[in-house]
Amino acid sequence: MLISLLGIFINGLCAPFVWRLAHRHAGLLLAVVPAASFIWFALQVPEISRGGALFESLAWVPALNITLGLRLDGLALLFALLITGIGTLIVMYSGAYLRDHRQLGRFYAYLLIFMTAMLGLVLADDLIAMFVFWEATSIASYLLISFNHEKAESRRAALQALLITGGGGLALLAGLVLLGIATDTWQFSQLQSEMVQGHALFPAIMVLVLIGCFTKSAQFPFHLWLPNAMNAPTPVSAYLHSATMVKAGIYLLARLNPTLGGGTGWSTVLITLGALTALLGAVLAIRQYDLKRMLAYTTVTVLGQLTMLIGTNTSYGLQAFVLYLVAHSFYKGALFMAVGAIDHATGTRDIRRLSGLFTLMPLTGIAVGLAAFSNAGLPPFFGFIAKEFKYAGLIEMGSIGWTVTVVMILTNALLVAAAGLIFLKTFLGSPGKLSHSPHEVSPLMWIGPLLLAVGGFGLGAGNQWPEIWLVNTAVQAIASEEVDVGLYLWGGITPAVIASALTLGLGTVFYFKADAVRALANRLGSIWTFSGDLLWDKLLKRLFRFAGAVAALFQHGSLRLHMALMTLVVSICVLFGMLMMKTTPFDGHALSEVSLPGVIGCLLALGGAAGAAFMAGRLALVASLGASGLGLALFFVSINAPDVALTQLMVETLTVVFLAMVLRRMPVVPASGGSGAGANIWHAAVAVVFGLAVTLLIMTAVSQPLPGDLADWFLVNSLPSGYGSNVVNVILVDFRAVDTLGEILVVAIAALAASTLLGVGQPPTAKPRGLPEFSSLMLRQGMRPLAAILFLVSLAILWRGHNLPGGGFIGGLVAATGFTLLIVTFGRGIQRGLARIAPPTIIGLGLACAVGAGLFGLAAELSFMTGLWVAPFGVKLGTPLLFDLGVFLTVFGSVMHMLRNLIGRAV
Repeated sequence: MLISLLGIFINGLCAPFVWRLAHRHAGLLLAVVPAASFIWFALQVPEISRGGALFESLAWVPALNITLGLRLDGLALLFALLITGIGTLIVMYSGAYLRDHRQLGRFYAYLLIFMTAMLGLVLADDLIAMFVFWEATSIASYLLISFNHEKAESRRAALQALLITGGGGLALLAGLVLLGIATDTWQFSQLQSEMVQGHALFPAIMVLVLIGCFTKSAQFPFHLWLPNAMNAPTPVSAYLHSATMVKAGIYLLARLNPTLGGGTGWSTVLITLGALTALLGAVLAIRQYDLKRMLAYTTVTVLGQLTMLIGTNTSYGLQAFVLYLVAHSFYKGALFMAVGAIDHATGTRDIRRLSGLFTLMPLTGIAVGLAAFSNAGLPPFFGFIAKEFKYAGLIEMGSIGWTVTVVMILTNALLVAAAGLIFLKTFLGSPGKLSHSPHEVSPLMWIGPLLLAVGGFGLGAGNQWPEIWLVNTAVQAIASEEVDVGLYLWGGITPAVIASALTLGLGTVFYFKADAVRALANRLGSIWTFSGDLLWDKLLKRLFRFAGAVAALFQHGSLRLHMALMTLVVSICVLFGMLMMKTTPFDGHALSEVSLPGVIGCLLALGGAAGAAFMAGRLALVASLGASGLGLALFFVSINAPDVALTQLMVETLTVVFLAMVLRRMPVVPASGGSGAGANIWHAAVAVVFGLAVTLLIMTAVSQPLPGDLADWFLVNSLPSGYGSNVVNVILVDFRAVDTLGEILVVAIAALAASTLLGVGQPPTAKPRGLPEFSSLMLRQGMRPLAAILFLVSLAILWRGHNLPGGGFIGGLVAATGFTLLIVTFGRGIQRGLARIAPPTIIGLGLACAVGAGLFGLAAELSFMTGLWVAPFGVKLGTPLLFDLGVFLTVFGSVMHMLRNLIGRAV
């Protein structure tokens, strides 16, 4: 099962390339994988028919106990055969139908990815995995419906389908989560009805699951999206909206019927809405002149009947559900593909213009005739058996069942009339007046409909085979208790036979009085002044208007107000959380000793912050913030954190330089936001509250003991295990090197993105002479030796970092500071004499060194990033030093790349 899923998915990813290479034969080549999957599932029929089930499991998110668990039982096998079998025919059909489309490769990819999602949905035994596949079908169907995206109606239909099914998916997710909580299991195969239906969450679970299933299966009032989805190419209609996607909701209702079904509420909702959807779809179908829209509304009818049959929960009703599911997939898939062939051959789908096609398109006509007979429920087609069992299942329910039976007789009579219009009106009689002469389509366009139509006849005539191999196991999978399955074409004169005869007789009358029936249906439709689509458009318009009004309250364009509100909300949440948790803000032992450098550093930091609050000039603000950062560096020195202090010093230096150069290029803009005494008081209050919240949060955090004496472990193991006495550096490049690798990767990505933004709109400079503010002879003469000293210091910091304060990150910042001073003074032309390697190349070399250091551990059959050491000539060398070199190069290259684009491109 996993191989089938993976194979079809990879097949979809490769589809565009296969189409470019094979082109005309791509459909046949791409159909091989789903055909092989169909054969494999067919080979499992004997095992599953004996009551067995196949399981496969792959750990997905072990921390959350989520697995990609697959289970093949009777119901899953039935759906898997339909998905892969009909899918194979659709892939071949698509190659002929869209033969000249320039994006056919993309269409194949979407179609096969959808097939993967649908197959995973029916095979998944895990609730969360099933939901992931469920949403994947919505996304893939959105791409397929909007395939002709240049048409506004296709885009609208795709968005409508996505919003309705996606909204229902959110409800389904909530229902599945509650179901998992109520049963303490996340596998379908382990759900127990007694535990669920006896739980207080059962009503909420049932409502949420039904909403999700009803939106997916186009039940009233969510049926709007299905007919509009007919704007998609015909292969999409034939596959997604008759045989697979719309039946995803039906599948989940059937899968959960043993768990959620059996009660009055479940049955009442399913029977009522299912019957209403069926009747509504039939009435709307008979009003149509477009063959595809007529088939779409009859699909709505059948989906309603399938939902209703699950709700009956009777022996005949559940058998009828499985029979009708298979019969509908066969005849509706055949009819959709045949209608596509008619449209392809004649240029129209309007039944008022079509007639007498049988002599011109005999093979397509045979397929349509056989499928239409099964649709009408004529013996000995499989659709006839399904109809008989449907009526028998309803009658089993008593008086309520008889009432629904009357409604279903009327509904099915309209379906009989629609089937007659599709075949008799289109293919018999004298030829109609068309713009060009019709012709029989290519074999790939008629072989699929013909196979499905003949299959519907064969399953009905030889019904003992499907009873034993398919129907029985599927029925047992959805029934609450064992059901005695027995199919037959003729069971004597029964109420079900009488109801079937009334259906055919009334349907014949409707066919011959089609115009009068349409007129009556139109008059009934005029009673309701608003169409469903009009209501949808009005709802969506008001929703967007409401969203715009809400957004206008917050998207006001003031960054200052955004920041103030965000910090205020965060502060209130932090303070409220600490108050509710009743935590002790700090403990005395967590406070460091008061020292003169610490006090000076704190005063300098506060002074810089206060200066930034009151100074108006932009460069003055940068200088004030830099002074505040230097104060923090001095404070770190006072608490014996030289690594952090040195890093802070270098970061503040580079920040001041970068901000100064950015601001000098920016135009002077008027101040925005509030001003005046009131605004200043508001900003001060927000700043004080935020500072208080952060201070209390930090003091609370440092007061808590580290779990499991983690600090002691690092102190004890740093030298013997990491061969370094600088615990901070050993942690960064040895114990937690994988985390550091991720961090420098983020640094590199951020630098590449920021450098692109910094270089926007800056033309190359012909003579990079340096910035005019720094054009000083004394500065030029003194900067070269100073930069050289800084570079040598950076190498020393890199080398000694494993045992003394330093390391690759700090060394890279020091080296970048030295080069920054040179570039600011001499311009970018200085790089031609200092560095022949472009900064992005330096970044790449740094990442390569870091990753390569980890590969040594793998080569020694150890974990990735495990440190290895050697001691040539008495000097201890190891892969952590190579990793630290990678950090050095990545940081240095990132700063240089941003600085180069900021100053301007040299010639």
